[in-house]
Amino acid sequence: MTTKSFYYSQIADLRIEGVGPHASFSINLNVTDDNRPNRKWVYVSATGKTAAAKAAGSGSVLFWCNVRDRLNNKIYKLDRHRGEYFAIGINDSLIGSVKFKISKKGLLLPVIEIEDGYIYDGGYVGSAVPFPSSMKRKIVLTQFDRHYYDS
Repeated sequence: MTTKSFYYSQIADLRIEGVGPHASFSINLNVTDDNRPNRKWVYVSATGKTAAAKAAGSGSVLFWCNVRDRLNNKIYKLDRHRGEYFAIGINDSLIGSVKFKISKKGLLLPVIEIEDGYIYDGGYVGSAVPFPSSMKRKIVLTQFDRHYYDS
């Protein structure tokens, strides 16, 4: 079982008075993969951070994150579930977590693609997304164990 942490940032602009270039955001990911015969279980959890709501003086932000298994081309959405607990910083926003299985396909490396972003909710004045509205990053996971035989 391997656990890795990743921290990605995206420079962004939000056309709301007082925000502008302060709409940049960052994502902190924890990725755990556990090898099993001919497959691997992957667990991803994430938090997000931005100064957009503070710069605007009001409103809130709602982060979102999707994980795509590039071997099987399946997309998983990070959610918050009852009974799950996370330790986060004072300025962090919890995005959620997801657990899924990647099946082995020949000698290909398991790769996941993360796409994330946020929506600024200004309440009665409406919602807005920054520009660019999301960021994508690829993460190469550890190889499938070679001592397991293909069936």
